[in-house]
Amino acid sequence: MQTPARLAALFTALLTTALLFAGCSSSKSSEPLPDGATLLKDSEQTTRNLQSVHLDLNVTGEIKGLPIAKLTGDLTNTPAVAAQGKADIVFLGQKVSDVDFVVDDGKLFGALTPGSWSDFGPAADVYDVSAILNPDAGLANVLANFSDPKAEAHETVNGVDAVKVTGTVSADAVNKIAPSIAATAPVPGTAWIRPDGNHELVQSKLDITKDSNVQMTMSKWGEPVTVTKPAV
Repeated sequence: MQTPARLAALFTALLTTALLFAGCSSSKSSEPLPDGATLLKDSEQTTRNLQSVHLDLNVTGEIKGLPIAKLTGDLTNTPAVAAQGKADIVFLGQKVSDVDFVVDDGKLFGALTPGSWSDFGPAADVYDVSAILNPDAGLANVLANFSDPKAEAHETVNGVDAVKVTGTVSADAVNKIAPSIAATAPVPGTAWIRPDGNHELVQSKLDITKDSNVQMTMSKWGEPVTVTKPAV
């Protein structure tokens, strides 16, 4: 049986440990914030040189002309521009979930029912997710066209320490990464960027209207991706 003295000692040790862990988890938020513009520039360069990534894209609200509600997939620029994954889409006015898709040689292939692939023609005519890695039209260009960037806070996104940077993104940059949005004015934008290492872009969000946004979360930066063109 534990004596009162030993119980008191054990309780003290547990309390001390808890306080130490509490100190560790909160220390990140108390660190000084880096300059937002410098962090965006560093992340832009890393994103511009990025050749592959895993992407989780989520659309909140309704964005007219954008046929994607949710998407998860792998993108690559090497040895050729390609992508594959699953998406929730709006097709002929109906939402269809878990649609397998492949982008290969600029064409979009989809399976509205598992294993039954169709060629939907040029991906750019629907939504070309592979363009997200395009250094001149994708996420790197979004980061290059942030105005009035401000580092707001340290946050954890998808298990990764990141600095939240807010600002506005030009309509041209929005329309290059997603032409169907057809923005006519700059939109509020947020980027979550690793403050260390190569300053990878962890997450980005474009607030298209007050009730709708597009959020993209990245991981597995630079890991090999193999895309197999389906038989149609």
